[in-house]
Amino acid sequence: MKRIILINMPFVSVRYPSPALSILKPLVEKTGVACDVAYLNIAFQAFCGSSEAYEGIADLMVIGETVFGAELYGEEWARSERGRLDTCSAPLMPDGMQRDTIRERLIALRVQAGQFLRECMRTIKWQDYAIVGFTSVYSQNVASLALAQQIKQQWPEKIVAFGGANCEEDMGEALLRLFPFVDWVFNGEADLSFPQAVDNWFGGKPPAGISGVAYRRNGQIVGQGQGQSPEMNDLPYPDFDDFFDALEKWAPAHRSSAPLSLELSRGCWWGKKSQCIFCGLNCHSINYRRKSPERAESEIKALTTRYHVDKVILTDSILDMSYFQTLLPKLAQKGGLDELFLESRSNLSRDQVGMLRSAGVKLFQPGIESLDSEMLALMGKGTTLLQNVQFLKWTVEYEVYPTWNLLYGFPNEPAEAYRRMYELIPAIVHLFPPLDVSPVLMVRFSPLFEQSRKWNIRNIRAHEGYQSVYPFGQQDLDALAYFFDFDFDGQNEIPTYIHPLKERVRIWQRLWAQRQPPALTEVLTTGNTIKVYDTRSNQHSHRFELQGEIAAAYRYCDRMRRFDAVASEMRNQWGPRYSGDDGLRRSLDKLVYHRYMLKEDDYYLSLAVRPGSAMDVSEEW
Repeated sequence: MKRIILINMPFVSVRYPSPALSILKPLVEKTGVACDVAYLNIAFQAFCGSSEAYEGIADLMVIGETVFGAELYGEEWARSERGRLDTCSAPLMPDGMQRDTIRERLIALRVQAGQFLRECMRTIKWQDYAIVGFTSVYSQNVASLALAQQIKQQWPEKIVAFGGANCEEDMGEALLRLFPFVDWVFNGEADLSFPQAVDNWFGGKPPAGISGVAYRRNGQIVGQGQGQSPEMNDLPYPDFDDFFDALEKWAPAHRSSAPLSLELSRGCWWGKKSQCIFCGLNCHSINYRRKSPERAESEIKALTTRYHVDKVILTDSILDMSYFQTLLPKLAQKGGLDELFLESRSNLSRDQVGMLRSAGVKLFQPGIESLDSEMLALMGKGTTLLQNVQFLKWTVEYEVYPTWNLLYGFPNEPAEAYRRMYELIPAIVHLFPPLDVSPVLMVRFSPLFEQSRKWNIRNIRAHEGYQSVYPFGQQDLDALAYFFDFDFDGQNEIPTYIHPLKERVRIWQRLWAQRQPPALTEVLTTGNTIKVYDTRSNQHSHRFELQGEIAAAYRYCDRMRRFDAVASEMRNQWGPRYSGDDGLRRSLDKLVYHRYMLKEDDYYLSLAVRPGSAMDVSEEW
């Protein structure tokens, strides 16, 4: 019987299924070839006996790659200066982490890595499979290569194939060049190329002529470009059977919280207009394609029913805005999913944020990145400070939690932007804080990487942490790396303006760690009067009232409004009672001074949150 196996190795979280393998399985089976998916990441977590240790490493960039190094390169490497875990992991450690704890976890996991691979070799019936495929994303390369090497040593006739983000372009060809036991590498989307290569192989033919497959012919590497893109609606529903079977067997505690990972679109419609300068997620296939709303709805319904799961994570780089009129209302009409996680832009309307909540979104990732318009323009975000703040305000109103970071460390960034953010924070501590203040990473395929001369960037080289991952010279590390270090003028000055902002953000985060976070809440008591409750200051809390025209103007500026629009609206509402443009501007500027509003480029935005469907304000406040 024709059969292949696809493998998901450490270090990726056990909490989610692999979207790639879940869709490749039914595509391969359409060709008449049986396909199994082995979630060996879940098996390794169980083997190690510590979910906390495993997940803690899986959530960090690249550092998990050091665990299986001894199995891939040998004990001599493990004892070398670059390979020793007591010294090598430092460049990969994020700021503020408990480094000793992480290093102890790495050492404990490495001790068990060899025994785990031997157990895999002993218990999996490799003789049943002609092709062994590995998905490799970020921190999965070394573990996958270590197992692949052992398989090839015992069964040299088997085809070992690699695909995923670590196989794009130069990275994929470097894998073939540096690891001779790898036979095929898939560059880009493999939905069409992988099943065709499998079908060819069982028909006695090599993968010649298949776009996206790099392989060896007569000892020479043959690259065949990127894989072709399928029609999204033509893809089968993903098959998560193996994932849930693995959870039941090795991690039953995760079963009740496990979501489905679904892909409704590929590419980035915003990136087609203005690619964010730090983003390299879509490589050269930034072209945006999506499933129809009808297909998306039927897929969600069918799979949540089949797996008795009401939690969905969309792996899309960005949400299709048309889904606000189609898919999301359909989900809301059915009561919404228990949990729906997605990524979106931050320039959403109040109604759109409310629609996210109604569809089941409780936690999601908007592309905020900064709270300064000059920085947002430098990044290519296409948003402004006021758009981001009004968005954060509405997420508090609907209790839809945004996960976001403040980024810094861009070439040519103005220090003054970070001082402005420092001054801004006391006015917005009633809004959800960022998870962190993080340096921007240079990633392969991003504009920062591809157009480095434009930014006067120099000395681009593989991130220092890769020295601990691969025993190769700099040129090979540069070919294998996804993350890079780089230099530019003014880099040494960054700590002087970032440190104060980081400290103020930490205070913001601590305020939200309290049982009762800060609040600035607006309550309409009559047609012409609003009460505003303010607990943003640690020293005191108070309430005040706005009446008449200024109360109306404050409510009208729930979203950012140009002064001319505010004045026109007040003239229409108040007629001869209108105080005039000068009086209105003085009143608005007074509210800005007292941090009840923000102003930028003659736009005004009220900062108080309205109690919405998810909020309640007690009169005892």
